[in-house]
Amino acid sequence: MNKPAQNNFSYLFCGLLLLFVLPPSLRIYLGTTTVELEVMRASLIGWFSLFSMISVWSLYRDRWVFNIGLSLALLNIAIAVAFLFFHSFIFELCAFISVILFSVLSCFIAGRHVFGFYDTNRNSLIGAVCVYLLLGLIWTLIYAFFLNAWPQDAFQGLVFDSKSSQFDSLLYFSFVTLTTAGYGDITPLNPLLRTVAYFEMIAGQFYMAILVSGLVAHFIGLRMAR
Repeated sequence: MNKPAQNNFSYLFCGLLLLFVLPPSLRIYLGTTTVELEVMRASLIGWFSLFSMISVWSLYRDRWVFNIGLSLALLNIAIAVAFLFFHSFIFELCAFISVILFSVLSCFIAGRHVFGFYDTNRNSLIGAVCVYLLLGLIWTLIYAFFLNAWPQDAFQGLVFDSKSSQFDSLLYFSFVTLTTAGYGDITPLNPLLRTVAYFEMIAGQFYMAILVSGLVAHFIGLRMAR
């Protein structure tokens, strides 16, 4: 199973792009009726499942990692199907946990390849972008959990509606925080949530600093070796 993977992170990158584009697109073209909100919610859950199946192919370099990733992807699909029929907090919590675990696993594998600096090629660069996107996704899911657990005391500038998804707004806030842009239109109110937010800022800055310094050191090493 340890086969070479020349473009394995392309699958993960495409899955992330599709996942990020779908929620705002649905919000633009769907209205606010009960049926339309249910369509948005079901589509988002289904797209998470599709993202898992697309992205799992980026993990096939190692058998044990691939098996874990495939198991988590199948678990995501099972939970998504169950949640469509049973709107339970337990299923929602399980969905958060399984998607976070899958995202952390994908981030770990991509990060191990990128920061190993075995070979700086197109696949490595795509992997570096995937790690950054996955960091934003992981924090988005954490924010979503807080919003569902404490809807009234989570965010200022974000109206919570239990019937619809705020995933696109949380994704926007996550990447604004990760890049330290800090527009201020959405701000965390919960003290613990603020702590999570500034940890994301630190992670985003450290990631870029370590990545750039590592790439520079790698290129200098290659030049000296020549």
